[in-house]
Amino acid sequence: MGGGDLPSSANTRERIAELVTWPEVRSESPESVARRLSDVPVDALVDVVVDAGEPGWRRRACAQALLGRVTVDRAMGLVDRVQGSDLGGDLRAALLDILSVSGRPGSDEVFRWLREQEASLRERWPYGFADKVLAERARLGDISAARPLAVLAAEPWRHRRVAGEESIDALVEAHGLPAVLAEYGADSPETLATRGSSVAERLLGLRLLWRRGGDITASLADDSVLVARAAYELMAGTSGDDDALLAMVEERRPGHLWALAVLHRRGHDIRAAWEALGPPRVELPGVPSDVREAILREYAPGQRGTDPRWLLEAACLEPEAADEDVLRRAVDELDAAGLRPEKPRPAAEHQGVGSGTYHVIATTAGKIRVSTLGPFFSLIGEHEDARVITAMRAAGLRHIDGDLAATRFTGLHVYYFGAREPLDVGTLLFYWQD
Repeated sequence: MGGGDLPSSANTRERIAELVTWPEVRSESPESVARRLSDVPVDALVDVVVDAGEPGWRRRACAQALLGRVTVDRAMGLVDRVQGSDLGGDLRAALLDILSVSGRPGSDEVFRWLREQEASLRERWPYGFADKVLAERARLGDISAARPLAVLAAEPWRHRRVAGEESIDALVEAHGLPAVLAEYGADSPETLATRGSSVAERLLGLRLLWRRGGDITASLADDSVLVARAAYELMAGTSGDDDALLAMVEERRPGHLWALAVLHRRGHDIRAAWEALGPPRVELPGVPSDVREAILREYAPGQRGTDPRWLLEAACLEPEAADEDVLRRAVDELDAAGLRPEKPRPAAEHQGVGSGTYHVIATTAGKIRVSTLGPFFSLIGEHEDARVITAMRAAGLRHIDGDLAATRFTGLHVYYFGAREPLDVGTLLFYWQD
């Protein structure tokens, strides 16, 4: 490195330590950190970044504050550091932000390193750094990143999806739309949307076609629920050719269920059309109608993999007044049975964090979950005290246990601890998320 390799003065290092403290920096935006460190000399910031003796969170904050300020001599040293093995993924990402803008000192070296290392990044550096590298390749104009970026742009996590979309937009700006489409073997957004070789590519084509004001109705009939759902969501919030959608429904052409869902979102009363179609329902043997409806009211329209039949059934549900006395009745009956019930505690209070769809009532015979979605209860732990079950049933609550609790709610995808898939009845009625 250049002459700035000399250690920062003790006073400057102490000042940085005072300005960048834990836990405040944990929730602070990079822009805010950069503003607070704006008058700290570049060399002093770089010295912190490359000092393995400093905590990673302080090194990362100083790296973020260097964006747009790095001098030529220090940039080359940072390239060396970003290739080192002792850096955490978030610190590498911050350094890449500094270095990997085309034409900036060190960007060519960073680009070569990215291409050499990318194949092993996903295994070596999990938790999003490989995605960061892919996005940086796009910022550097590497059009060969187009295919993996389409996969990134199809991610369910919004921050990953947006990163992929913005990176593809950067490639389009740098090379033009025809050149980017050619990377997918397509000559137009419409071709990519309808004939792309993967779900990710068709999702990308759909987005590009929609942005250019094209007709995306054909995507309602895509074999992938993800593509059809994306088309539905784009069309649902706009006006369009409702007659064409009605014709799809009446003639039961491919995509007609999604077309009917779009019509509902556009303000049409779809009950008669829904009933004329069967009505189309996902069969869940053994699940009572009140349980089915309570879950559907809470979780529809579900995550993007959800079967359109659930959206339509939810749209046609009759309104139901909430039962405000469930907990009171439960406590009264448990008290009458001599079980000394304690005050019901919300799921968040019981778990100590998060939120949920149940309360917990502690008794001398054990703890009970009472759903907030309807008059349903389950027992916590192994206890099966008949007095508890009898009292709760006397209060008008249904016992959710055994096969009913374990029944998977097929086709309704719900977010749960990072996953987005169908859950069982017990988890849905007594849901908790930290």
